[in-house]
Amino acid sequence: METLVQQQRKLSLKNACVEFMFAYQQRNVDKMLSFCDEKGTVDFQSLGEAGKGKIYELGKGIWSALIDCFPDIDNTLDAAVAEDEETVRCQVVIRGTQKKDFADIPNKGLRFDSDHIFIFHLNDKNKIDDIRISWNHEDFKRQLGS
Repeated sequence: METLVQQQRKLSLKNACVEFMFAYQQRNVDKMLSFCDEKGTVDFQSLGEAGKGKIYELGKGIWSALIDCFPDIDNTLDAAVAEDEETVRCQVVIRGTQKKDFADIPNKGLRFDSDHIFIFHLNDKNKIDDIRISWNHEDFKRQLGS
C-alpha cells in the first residue's frame, strides 16, 4: 500500500508532465523548458542516434522547428501515469497542418495525427531530466505525403 507521501510525490510528478504538455499545446518552448533540468537529456527514439541529445539543445531545436513548420500543432493528453516515484508515462495524440518544409519532409500542406508516448524521468527537484519519445515515424511521413 502506498503511503500518502508516495501518492503526493506521484501527483506532483504527473502535474509537472501535464504542465509540460500544456505548454507544448500553447506552442511555448521556453515554458516547456522551464519544467526541465538544464542538463537533461532527450531521446526522440524514432529518429535513432540522430534523435539523442540535450533537452535544451536538441529538444528545443526540434520542438521549435515543429511549431514553426506546423503553426497549428496541437496535442491531446490521453493518459498520464506515474509508473514510480521518478517516472511518468504520457500517451499523447499530436496533430497539425504542415506549412513549411520540416527536416526531410517537403511541405505539401497536409495534416498529420499521430500517437506519441512520452516517458518523463524527474529528479528530486521535480524537474524533468530525461524524456524518451516514440511514435510511428513512417506513418507520420506517409500522412505528410513523403
